[in-house]
Amino acid sequence: MNQSFENISSEAIALLHQLCTPKGILASNIEAENYKRIWARDSIVCGLAGIWLKDGVIMDALKNSLLTLAQHQHPQGMIPSNVDPKTHHVSYGSLVGRIDTNTWFIVGSCLYFQHTNDVDTWKLLKPTIEKCRKFLQASEFNGKGWIYTPLSGNWADEYPVHGYTLYDNVLRLWGEQLWKELKEEPMHNLSGVLQKTKENFWPSEATDHSIRYQKIPFENCLAQDPKHFLAFILPGVYDMRFDAAGNALALSLFSIDEKQKDTLSEFIKTLPHQLIPAFWPTINEQSQDWYLLQGNYSYTFKNHPGDFHNGGVWPVWMGLFCYALSKQGMQSDAEGIVASFLKQLPREGHWEFHEYFNPISEKWGGKTQMGYSASGVVFMKLAMEMNK
Repeated sequence: MNQSFENISSEAIALLHQLCTPKGILASNIEAENYKRIWARDSIVCGLAGIWLKDGVIMDALKNSLLTLAQHQHPQGMIPSNVDPKTHHVSYGSLVGRIDTNTWFIVGSCLYFQHTNDVDTWKLLKPTIEKCRKFLQASEFNGKGWIYTPLSGNWADEYPVHGYTLYDNVLRLWGEQLWKELKEEPMHNLSGVLQKTKENFWPSEATDHSIRYQKIPFENCLAQDPKHFLAFILPGVYDMRFDAAGNALALSLFSIDEKQKDTLSEFIKTLPHQLIPAFWPTINEQSQDWYLLQGNYSYTFKNHPGDFHNGGVWPVWMGLFCYALSKQGMQSDAEGIVASFLKQLPREGHWEFHEYFNPISEKWGGKTQMGYSASGVVFMKLAMEMNK
């Protein structure tokens, strides 16, 4: 018999507590590769779960993560991808640097201060945030408000998503909004960049011609009737694949209209098992961007169709997506996704907080005891409790 959602939720919080250390929140307890480190995005996503739970243990460990990361900020402003708390080895990215370490750091720092009013810690973090913001401004390259992410430059480091990505840009804008709420000076023309982002990443006929990024690709995308926010934009290309993390963040930041809610709801019904893959559809050997996928890995090739980034269902992003759906008033869709998630849990023994689920083979994969996945369960729990 499947574990109950109440039991899973309790186990998720217990795992997050186990990952809390004096140096910050570990990505996992397992002794494999480099998971037992303070990862910028993992620790801050786990911290976000703690903030929304109002869990003092997790929030205190988030503070430790932020201070550890700040202590190892690169002179040029980059926040580390991860720090080994024992050896103090610092990585800013292997094959390429990571944009989303900076954006998550800003979001995590601002949310921590908003919810704790810890002035002493804020004084330590604020100069680091200011250097992060300068780095991100430079990453626009043209001063027009969108940051440009290199291939492998964010959490999906073995997947071909790059350019003006939804995920990175919406995360950056969330951080800028939080910065503004703390009475700090935000980026230039924040409201204009927010509008440009919302209307280009989900094109509609109503979008003003003056803010369409590129006329012909915009119109080509519009003709294909997008059902969700797009994954990324390149010169000449509006890439229409689905990005769960990017959509979760965009749905948290922007309000969508009833027509968009209906089309998004219909799209969810087309997904395998009504679960939310990290990216969809999958890339296979016949896909035009297979060549960008096949050799891009650090340890072993993981991106077979349905695995890892290539269509794998990551509880962390599915949970955040459910949370965003509930914020949009789409509670029934979120409840359907959570019900589908529970059906896929092991019928014998306990689920080990695996990294992802393959919706094609119907098998769990990746590393276990992941704080990411525990956070996803917390986000699902909060989504179910919202509006009640």
